[in-house]
Amino acid sequence: MSRTATLARPGQPDLVTTKPVVGDYHWDGKRWRRWTGRRWASAAYSADLAALHRPERFDLARRITESQRQRVLDLAVERQVLDQGASVVHAGPHGTVLAYKRPVSHLAHAIGTLVTGGLWVVVWLVCAIARSEDRVRLECDPWGHVWALRATSR
Repeated sequence: MSRTATLARPGQPDLVTTKPVVGDYHWDGKRWRRWTGRRWASAAYSADLAALHRPERFDLARRITESQRQRVLDLAVERQVLDQGASVVHAGPHGTVLAYKRPVSHLAHAIGTLVTGGLWVVVWLVCAIARSEDRVRLECDPWGHVWALRATSR
């Protein structure tokens, strides 16, 4: 359960002290974070990273255009695909859903195979073939900061 905090709520010029709702921003003393519904998260990517590290409210600044937002989101998705091994599940009008395959602990399975005299190799193969994935939805706010929201796991 979230506690009350002093928040910057987009569309409101004054800071408010209340329980956060999804999309609220909070200055933690080092950087701006966004409430995901479960925790405070840092931006995954930003067109102006320095704005997230200044205590001045960036949400009162000029908003970027829709085409600029899409370009920033595309760059963030490209970075996640190339650097983190993500795959694009769905590219929608308000965000992009990425999937990250969960790694298989090959060392643990190899030890299990040795201890069981080779019987564990069947479990190892099933785990390697049917790996689950974590899904994340990236969305770009009106100021050019990309935030990751956890989606359901499969």
